[in-house]
Amino acid sequence: MVTFYIGDCPICKTYGRLEIDVDSATNEYFVMCEECLAEWETPQDAIRNIGGRRDNRHSQVRSATFDEIQSLGWDKFVVSSEGI
Repeated sequence: MVTFYIGDCPICKTYGRLEIDVDSATNEYFVMCEECLAEWETPQDAIRNIGGRRDNRHSQVRSATFDEIQSLGWDKFVVSSEGI
């Protein structure tokens, strides 16, 4: 699976990267820090650190595919990717 990143976490700075994820149970897309697990509703909010939360409300998290990211219009925020 490939993970797509939009930059460094504004909370962790260089420790965590912001990844675009989806909750498979609710089909909700969001941005999450791979390190501190803070979440934001959109890439814009994550980059500006607006409305972040750490409530772990997502139960079945997976990385969003590039096709899913494109359909959201979030592909313009992707700065790197990493695959397994």
